[in-house]
Amino acid sequence: MSFFHRLGNNPVRLFILSQTLLLLAFVLRDFPILIFVAFAPLFALIDHPSALKDSGLPFIVAIGTAFVFYYAMRQSMQQSSVLSWIIYFSLLAVVFSAYFLMQQWTHRLNKFALIIFILGVEYLFLKLSKELNPVFLADLLRHRTEWTRWNTYTGYAGATLWILIANLLLYEALFAHKKINWVFGTIALLIIFLPIVYSLTLTYDGITKLDVIGLYSGMGSNNAQYSERGELICRTGAWVSALIIIFTLVKGMTKKASR
Repeated sequence: MSFFHRLGNNPVRLFILSQTLLLLAFVLRDFPILIFVAFAPLFALIDHPSALKDSGLPFIVAIGTAFVFYYAMRQSMQQSSVLSWIIYFSLLAVVFSAYFLMQQWTHRLNKFALIIFILGVEYLFLKLSKELNPVFLADLLRHRTEWTRWNTYTGYAGATLWILIANLLLYEALFAHKKINWVFGTIALLIIFLPIVYSLTLTYDGITKLDVIGLYSGMGSNNAQYSERGELICRTGAWVSALIIIFTLVKGMTKKASR
């Protein structure tokens, strides 16, 4: 049994590890490589239903993280940005709780559905709070824009999908099995570093947060390709999330009626 699998059997340690990695990703924002591993322990936490029986637990963790984050970053970030991140983490707590409840109801949702839900929430956050500086996981890479020049094809939140897929693969490599799965580990490393290498070969600038806000607030965008596609990734995530929720509700009601 690997060290990571033993660690994955302890929900408290998973919480602490994930929150520590996430906070370090904020503090080390000039080289935010830790964001590609910070969510892997949270994926592992979903494997422990007993840890989430108390639906208030994710909210307590989110609130605790928000306060630590505020005191750690208040000197280097604008007040509105800190508030946006607190709201974002609270929404993530809601998403994780909703996913857990739906999984308990259907027993058929895989963890990629959770990624889709997070992308959908980011799109809703953008549409509902575009005047209040909405945030995305992709913002954690804003100091390394040379890593994400390819986002002209996916939209700014394409980096969110990149971060979450890398974390899901690392979860499969480190926490999901008794022994480290080197195949998933290798794929995860390729998923992390190949887009960076490709981006460094590009000569044009990628989509920035200002482009996103400009487009969705009606101010337009200088990038014609982005103006046409918009936030393709998270917009698609919102629609697919709605379909998954509808399917889950219908299936749950059908199952209940057949009893």
